[in-house]
Formats: sequence, C-alpha cells, structure tokens
Amino acid sequence: MGFTLTVNGTDSILNTNIFPPISLKEEYECGLIGLQTYNSIPNVDKDNQRFFIDYYEFEIPVGSYEIDDISSFIKAKLATISKDIEFDLKANNNTLQCEIISNKTIYFDKPNSVGRLLGFSSVQLPPNRIHTSDLPVEIIKVNTIRVDCSIIEGSYLNNKKTHTLHEFSPTVAPGYKINEVPRNVIYLPVTSQEIRSITIKLLDQNNRLINFRGENISVRLHLQPKYDSLQR
Repeated sequence: MGFTLTVNGTDSILNTNIFPPISLKEEYECGLIGLQTYNSIPNVDKDNQRFFIDYYEFEIPVGSYEIDDISSFIKAKLATISKDIEFDLKANNNTLQCEIISNKTIYFDKPNSVGRLLGFSSVQLPPNRIHTSDLPVEIIKVNTIRVDCSIIEGSYLNNKKTHTLHEFSPTVAPGYKINEVPRNVIYLPVTSQEIRSITIKLLDQNNRLINFRGENISVRLHLQPKYDSLQR
C-alpha cells in the first residue's frame, strides 16, 4: 500500500512529527511528487549587502536585484550622503563582468561586501579609473534547489552520502510561483520501518540553507513498497 505525506512550513527546514507513527511492514521507498513555493530567494542578503566607498558605508536592502537595480540604489544612496561622489556601475552582458568607475576609493575587501556579487575579488579600487571585474558576476545566487529528506538514503554529493531526494533548477523569475512536479519520480530507500518524524531541508548547490524569506513552502512525498517500482 502506498500513501502520501505533505510537509508545510515557512522556513528552509521543515519539521513534522507523525502521530501515531507510521509502521512499515516491508521495505519502502520514497519519492518527491511536488514542491510549491514562491521564488523570493534574495541574491543580496546579510552576507553580501554592504557597500564601502571613501569614508562611507551602507547596506543594500535584502532582495532580488539585477545589476542595474544595484547601480540605481547605490547612486541614489550616494546622492543623499555627499554631492562630491561620482559613481557609475554597469554590466557587460558579453563578458558577464561589471565595470565600475568613481572619484573615490571603493573597498571590496571589507566584510560582507557586495563586491563578489559584482564579480570583484577582495580588492580596493583606486579612484578615477575604470575597473573591470576580475571574476564573473554572481547575480544568480541559487542555481540548484536540493530537497533533503531525513528518512531516505541512497544519494551522494561528490563522494559523500547525503539525504537528497530530489534536485532541480528554478526556472521562474523572482516573485513567481515555483511549482516543481517531477515527470519521472526517483524513489530512494526509506531507512526505518517506523516513521515518527520527518525533516525536509532545502539547500543550494553549495549545501547552504536557502532563504525563502518566510514564503509558504509545501513538499509532498509519496511512499510505496519497493516491489511496486520493480513491477513497473
């Protein structure tokens, strides 16, 4: 007999306790059959939101930005700080790099700087010169969403065992609904014959928890006896 479980929450770690516990009389396997949420994943957050120029520093609000959006915010903020600061930032869509010029020194070597997102390593940019980023921009922070499930085994990340049940790349723009329904569900072995709780973690390609900024998240699982997949 197969059955489904739905786990809901507003955080990238979803926990649910099951009462009474589910007793499995035989070997079971589990697959992800649905994940719904909204693409509210920020590319600017507490780890990369600070901008340092001359003697000034400020934060770019947490959010999802294009390079032009970041440029507009910095220019507007600088206009309120000092009329003497000249600044320009633009993206080169051909090389996937950024170009910056200012009449003041820019410090991308400070903690939590926005510099890496713009393609700059930990450097200081002297004034009155056009600087081209030495690295590609990181405007897309999350390339892969990995769904880890505590009750399964059988997956690896490089050479390490993981609990990854499913992974996919978000295909919708920020603000739009993510509706992941796998066409071909991959089933992995369930590790216990009694399920008392389930923990779901939503991780990125670097094994970091993804910030969905409090959006509702719903994960739907399907459990079935192992022989069901063997008979298909």
